[in-house]
Amino acid sequence: MSRVPQIVVIDPDRESAAEVGKLLVQLGFQVIGSAGYGVEAFTLAFQMRPDLVLMRVEEPLVRPVQTLSRINDGLPDMPIVVFSSEANLRSMRQSMVSGASDYLQEPLDSDELESALIRVLERKEREGMRRRGELDDPVPTGTIITVFGAKGGIGKTTISSNLAIALATEAHQSVALVDMDTRFGDVAITMDIPVERSIADLARNLDNVDRSTLRDYMVEHESGVFILPAPTRPSDWRNLNARHIRDVVDVLAQTHDFVVLDTPGTFNEIVAAAIEVGTMVLLVTTLDMASIKDTVLALEMLHERFGNDDERIKIVLNRAGVDTGVRERDVEATLDAPLWWRIPQDNDVVKAAQLGRPIVMSRPNSKVATEVREMSRALAGVRRAKNRAAARKGGGGGIMTKLFPSLFKKSA
Repeated sequence: MSRVPQIVVIDPDRESAAEVGKLLVQLGFQVIGSAGYGVEAFTLAFQMRPDLVLMRVEEPLVRPVQTLSRINDGLPDMPIVVFSSEANLRSMRQSMVSGASDYLQEPLDSDELESALIRVLERKEREGMRRRGELDDPVPTGTIITVFGAKGGIGKTTISSNLAIALATEAHQSVALVDMDTRFGDVAITMDIPVERSIADLARNLDNVDRSTLRDYMVEHESGVFILPAPTRPSDWRNLNARHIRDVVDVLAQTHDFVVLDTPGTFNEIVAAAIEVGTMVLLVTTLDMASIKDTVLALEMLHERFGNDDERIKIVLNRAGVDTGVRERDVEATLDAPLWWRIPQDNDVVKAAQLGRPIVMSRPNSKVATEVREMSRALAGVRRAKNRAAARKGGGGGIMTKLFPSLFKKSA
């Protein structure tokens, strides 16, 4: 934004309001007033017309929700971000129905607060620009999954190819799989497909490609996945830069529900572009010490360059269960982050890849195939009927587990 955003804090606890105000100032925002609930809150918001209202909501909900609703009715274009010590569905739902743009749980984390406020303000600014005709009409965009790891040989290509197939066959999504391994490019071998054209050919001719000719550069796998292979000659990568990658992925995302990017075990300009455009980054690691060490460095690099977004960066443990002397909880403690998903060790995974028939197809009932299919359903937002029934019954786990059982099944 071109100026410092102005914020009004609504919190009947004056000490709490003062502390929140200090935090906002430290983050670079301008606090132009604070108030309690009711008439005082509405009058302040109506008179000051801030860029955003940050409001506490606590039980009993009647008065704060009434205040929230009144402000939203009177100033519908003013975003309101709610924070609360409550983490129950009732409080969240009533706040969102009454007009809240986001809901944060206390204690407020400075990074999370800053990210949430900026995100809401940017959305408000885009909405205003669109109403004024200053933005082009939005285009449909699929989900981009970047499979990344700081070390070679940890199974990124295996995960990418099996996940792409599972998304296509289990979640019934249109999927593009892009081989961006600038060193080896093994997707074609893993999927047993011919390579006539590659990502380098598409990038060179992108200005002349439309929806009808895009598929000419891709190979349709028997699973329904459309594959954009890596060049057969590594020298072809020299003519590609980050802009080419962004443009290629953008075109694919406009024509597919999911775009899965398989990256090499190194970091370069091409990989940086793949991570930058990724809706979600699956950071792959294993239980060996070298992989864990490299993953620690990779996490630091990702957070420094792309921000500390735990919702976007998910850690996937491959070959779980191998006895290396390292326990999974030790990995989480070392990384200071939870393992989002665990894929078990299975020697048949390598055999399947060598035969050109990924394990979700060659051994669909194996533990590895089952976990990959579950992960694909989580990414696609598809849950089994039994999981939906369990959520309705409200059995076991916290509120987020009840809401999204398949998504949080593997979080520890």
